[in-house]
Amino acid sequence: MMMISSFRIDIDEVASELTTRPVGAEARSILLGLLDEYESIEIDFHNKSLTPSFADECIGQLAAHVGLSDFKNRVKLVNLQESSRPLVKHVILTRCSAVTH
Repeated sequence: MMMISSFRIDIDEVASELTTRPVGAEARSILLGLLDEYESIEIDFHNKSLTPSFADECIGQLAAHVGLSDFKNRVKLVNLQESSRPLVKHVILTRCSAVTH
């Protein structure tokens, strides 16, 4: 039986700032590594605002890589700024629908 383990990480630990694609790509790479190690991860955004570029590269691409249902089951985004929620939802759905077509 597989151990159910969850890992909580602060977004600060994987991204120096939440603005650019290169930083988003680097953060995504670290998060993918954590998903290889843990059953699920919880990413704490501390209510910081993120740009569309960062959100797409980090979260959208992460969701596309693991697949929408796996992403929903295994990745928890906490303390996401209220104003960033529609953006995050948009990049996840856009990336995941792009994969299936």
